[in-house]
Amino acid sequence: MKHFFTLALPALLGLFTAYESNAQQPTKAPTTATRIDVIDFHTDHRCKTCLTIEGLTKEVLNSTFAPQLKSGVLTFRLVNVDDKANAKVAEDFGAYGTALFLHVHKNGKAEKIDLTEWAFMQANDAAAFKSELTQRIKALL
Repeated sequence: MKHFFTLALPALLGLFTAYESNAQQPTKAPTTATRIDVIDFHTDHRCKTCLTIEGLTKEVLNSTFAPQLKSGVLTFRLVNVDDKANAKVAEDFGAYGTALFLHVHKNGKAEKIDLTEWAFMQANDAAAFKSELTQRIKALL
């Protein structure tokens, strides 16, 4: 009988240990938080189209995405590439003049979306510019 308990005790402990290791552990939810930085690069000397792009972009952000701006999910940065303090960020984006970027941070990854060519093509059509920029940002949020 003494021998039986000597064998049974380790078997029972092993059974409880196996049961405990199969218990469902709480899982950490993946980080899906999205943040979009809208970055408008410019130089010291700005043309009418550059100013229009900035104005239309701000109008879209302030009218359509005010809650996201307030919460920090969406940000707007105006960056002068001629200012030496901005040299690193300008280089990171390859922006050496006027440029418009969406810098999307999602699932621990960052993506730079260059909207410069599109912005210059649409700057003369305010309605199309605002509509498409709104759609692009909504699709990323």
